[in-house]
Amino acid sequence: MLKKYRAFRRDVNGSQLEIKLLLSTIPCVKTIMVAGLGNPGPEYENTRHNVGFMAADAIAHSFRTRRFNHNRLADWSATDVALCVGQEPVKIILVKPQTFMNNSGVAVAALLAQHQVLVENLIVVHDEMDLPVGSLRVSFNASAAGHKGVLSITEHLGRKGFVRVRLGIGKPDEPSGVIDHVLSGFSRSELPVVIDTIARTPTVVRMIVCDGVMAAQDMFNRKVTPR
Repeated sequence: MLKKYRAFRRDVNGSQLEIKLLLSTIPCVKTIMVAGLGNPGPEYENTRHNVGFMAADAIAHSFRTRRFNHNRLADWSATDVALCVGQEPVKIILVKPQTFMNNSGVAVAALLAQHQVLVENLIVVHDEMDLPVGSLRVSFNASAAGHKGVLSITEHLGRKGFVRVRLGIGKPDEPSGVIDHVLSGFSRSELPVVIDTIARTPTVVRMIVCDGVMAAQDMFNRKVTPR
């Protein structure tokens, strides 16, 4: 299990993450990049702004990624997986930008170009203040809505045409407290809900890839009562 996922290991039922993927040696026919957004460094681990990193670690565990490669722009891995029943294997490139949230586009754009991944095959997983804790929404070709990490990706790619998995972190009580809010940890009551949401992200990614964005939206874009 990856180091940064261990914070959640005690609380997550392992069966939530084990979706019975089969690693494959057959040449893949499609490449998907999944970028989980966050800030590097121990001081940011397990903060609200880093749920994208946490989701990336959960996806890596579920997809049986052995290790991440490291460079100045990102931690990343590439795994060929028989992800969709009855279809050719898919190459999943999992990325955690190390350029800090507001410059996420620097890393994402560079890795998309390096691995020749189409923008429409990019899935970005990130925190969303406009959603209550426990909510998960799938969107495509949507505006950044003020999220600076998503805005950076849009600016560096020159377009919006990628998929986003938005994980709710709730709003601060006061608009002036946004920075403190996103860099804070989750409360004791929120943490089990967040863990459950993170544990669902591997299945969300698989549905997006195998069944399409609309199917994932129908399944996961459901309202959650604010806590």
